[in-house]
Amino acid sequence: MKIAPALKDFYRRIENDPSLKGKIKLIGIGAGNSLDEVQQFKNATEAPFPLFPDKDFTVHKALGEVNTPYFIVIKINNDGTHKVVYSEKGGFNDAQTFLDLILADAGMK
Repeated sequence: MKIAPALKDFYRRIENDPSLKGKIKLIGIGAGNSLDEVQQFKNATEAPFPLFPDKDFTVHKALGEVNTPYFIVIKINNDGTHKVVYSEKGGFNDAQTFLDLILADAGMK
């Protein structure tokens, strides 16, 4: 909940930049949350990106049971291969700084 405003700003910066829109996707995984809980979060925060429940912690366990919030950036190459270019726990305060960081890590800037 604490970083919801920064996430909305981050999402809007991507969507409002023609060079990034469609190239960067943002999703949220609700670790331990039901569909109803995810929907309540979406309504309360007005999250503009897709949110998915992970009530039984399947995704959470697959990621190593990391603390939340946790960010993973995966670069998908033109040939279909992919690589994790950023993986870090914790939030961020400044959307532009975070965007610049992940663009640099993905080799997009």
